[in-house]
Amino acid sequence: MKSTIDNPILYNILRVLANSDMPLGAKTIAEKLEERAITVKKDTIQYYLRVLDQAGLTRKVGLAGRVISSKGIEELRKGMLKERIGSFIERREEYAYQSNLNVKAKKGLVSLNLGIIDESDLDRSLKLIEECLEAGLVISPLMKIYKQSTNHIKLPEDKIGIGLVSTSVIDAALINSKINTSPTFAGVVQYMEFKPVRFTHVISYIGSSLDPIDLFIKSGLCSIKNAVRRGHGVVPADVREIPAVARKKAVEVLEMLEKARINGVLHLGEANEDVLGVPVNNYRVGVVVIAGSTALAYLKESGIDVEIKILAGFERFENLESIEEYS
Repeated sequence: MKSTIDNPILYNILRVLANSDMPLGAKTIAEKLEERAITVKKDTIQYYLRVLDQAGLTRKVGLAGRVISSKGIEELRKGMLKERIGSFIERREEYAYQSNLNVKAKKGLVSLNLGIIDESDLDRSLKLIEECLEAGLVISPLMKIYKQSTNHIKLPEDKIGIGLVSTSVIDAALINSKINTSPTFAGVVQYMEFKPVRFTHVISYIGSSLDPIDLFIKSGLCSIKNAVRRGHGVVPADVREIPAVARKKAVEVLEMLEKARINGVLHLGEANEDVLGVPVNNYRVGVVVIAGSTALAYLKESGIDVEIKILAGFERFENLESIEEYS
């Protein structure tokens, strides 16, 4: 049998079993995979489980289901880094290509970041997001509040979710206009007098096994509160490149997005020029976009107990509502 590293379904079944403290059946495994945006029929899962049993990577526990074996854990450990290298940029691209927002018609799927909070924190969270919006540090005032799980958004019991438009929507709009976009760097941007000045730290997306924006948020290098309230701080953002010949068309796309109440572009460079201190390849233009999770990170900085899930799922643009309608 080939290594499970080479079969993403086998590999992810092992990951699901490794994260469970009890045996799981095919139906439950299928549900867990669905949460990872991997759709596999129950019968197919049963077939794959037999394959894993034969390889000694899982074992059956009566009628309760399967558990991962010590050999399976070792296989998972060997494959973990190889499977994850570059996985986040691949996930970003997947979300960008799956989004089918028609900007002119203002219809279609958009990707969301999700903040999971206690319902008692909702009113304060909305006020903080409005503050971030007024400072120009939110992709869009359009959002969705989830009080229970949906097919695309999963919530723990007794929690609610705040879905905010992610930066992938901008990539999707460019791609749908036949403008190739390539994420290159993520980092933190210094703000002075409420204006972006320069990147102080960056991490390349290429080869990264983790979301660099998430790392910067958790590292304590951001000071979003200072940027929002005083105009001097450090906020998460990332860079993507587009062909230089497509710059004029990109401006038109960004203007259409603005009419649809989607913003977030901090800086659009010129051909072959650095953007806020970050190098750009020849014949390319750099586009700096505020991280879609910035407002959620602002909640955390302000003392809200929030779990941040980047690229948590999709929602139809028509179902989004302006933050003013919630506050």
